[in-house]
Amino acid sequence: MRYKVHVENEGWTGWFEEGRFAGTTGKNQRLEAVIIEGVDEYRVHVQDQGWGPLVKAGEIAGTEGKGLRIEAIEIKGKAVNYRVHVQDYGWLDWARDGEMAGTTGGSKRIEAIQLLKSVESLAVDNPLAGINIAPAPIPVPAPTPAAPSQEKKSGKVYLAVGHGVSSDGSWDCGCVDGNYTEADLMLAIGKEAVARLRNTGFTVMSDADTENDKNIAACVPEANNWGADVYISLHCDYNAAPSGTLPIVYPGSDDGIRLANCLIASAKARIGLGTRGIIQRDDWEVSDTNMTSCIFETGGIRPDIGLLTNAAAFGEVVAQGVYDWF
Repeated sequence: MRYKVHVENEGWTGWFEEGRFAGTTGKNQRLEAVIIEGVDEYRVHVQDQGWGPLVKAGEIAGTEGKGLRIEAIEIKGKAVNYRVHVQDYGWLDWARDGEMAGTTGGSKRIEAIQLLKSVESLAVDNPLAGINIAPAPIPVPAPTPAAPSQEKKSGKVYLAVGHGVSSDGSWDCGCVDGNYTEADLMLAIGKEAVARLRNTGFTVMSDADTENDKNIAACVPEANNWGADVYISLHCDYNAAPSGTLPIVYPGSDDGIRLANCLIASAKARIGLGTRGIIQRDDWEVSDTNMTSCIFETGGIRPDIGLLTNAAAFGEVVAQGVYDWF
């Protein structure tokens, strides 16, 4: 598998073997076209034109000489994983077998692309999911409190804490960095979020109430049987991941995307934490739930640890994001 790209002001690059990234970062230059060999077919979403046709391996997808940016890409092929570097967001998470990588509707250019074959999906908790060196921890700003006279709302919220007790009774701590574990960090944030949601009128079911005693195999059917209006699953990314939130929603779910944007906006407004974008992918927690759902990657366990350990501030981020969605 190899690929080359047409870069703004530079034209066609040479061929890149899998695992290397093609394009540029830090130069604000758009990709305009791409050729990929060793896959089945692919297509790109082009500025002002939308999704182009599917093309076969070795054919051009995109445009030349028109000054139009590629904004998203879908690639089909066995065991093919791919990710893109997007304007203002940096590297997004891996997509696979026809999933969308990039953005639509936001006028954001793709600046680079990386492909890698792997039998296993390269998920956000997988150490192969990123190559960026983590920056220094972000200092904790004072959170913006909710208005003391905030009106009550109603709704049924299921809040799942990532990892915890597995189906076989073993403990799954999630990602780890030094003395910090994903399960412990998300449990503390979950408890704060649950308390704030209840204070603003919502009915909440959560394994945060029972010390993270069940995993997603139990949480998803429990939320379905209860008839929740919304399902949120709290996670954080592994220690080499970049800084920023990274919500995952079911592909094409307008309500899911709106929920993700509410959480992103809440994190930005209350604790100054940026985002890596929104992933649209049919992970189990968003594909098997019967309600609007979002896997909320709250940040990187290393670069964002100064924020993730402030459970009160991050709990308010989650609660107010959900509040704004209703």
